[in-house]
Amino acid sequence: MEALRALEERLSEEVSRILAESFPKAFLVEARLRVHRPEPEVFIRIDTDAGITLDQCVQIHLLLREKLLHSDWLPENCSLSVSSPGVEAPLKFIRQYPRNIGRLLAVRLQDRRQVRGILREVDETEGITLQVGPRLQKIRWEEVAVARVELPRRRRPSRPSSGRYGS
Repeated sequence: MEALRALEERLSEEVSRILAESFPKAFLVEARLRVHRPEPEVFIRIDTDAGITLDQCVQIHLLLREKLLHSDWLPENCSLSVSSPGVEAPLKFIRQYPRNIGRLLAVRLQDRRQVRGILREVDETEGITLQVGPRLQKIRWEEVAVARVELPRRRRPSRPSSGRYGS
């Protein structure tokens, strides 16, 4: 397990360096090495302040494949997966919050309480402000354990009864 953590740490450092050199607007969100599969997989999640596009993921994938998969410190026959974190993935960096202003955020606090509200303000040094019902609630960064964007759930339209099944 220690060896895997060391490899993942090196992977994070290498990917961050490559992104800084070639795609300075992109940043690493997560770097994992999955070895419990038939073929080892390098799994990379990246983002930008404006959100990452599919084209950017493809360009970064090609660059990382060229630079990483021929290194002597990764397992042989590794596959590479590069993607965005996904809209409902936890927000890991302060720089991910501003583009989500106006969206519903679910925040688990360090004391395990849950707060759900519309993200109204982001202060890079202080924290965030959520609109919870009619009131505004400020949450300091050190209070946030996990924050996720919640997408509105679409309700299924009710179907009119056809009368066939006894309504």
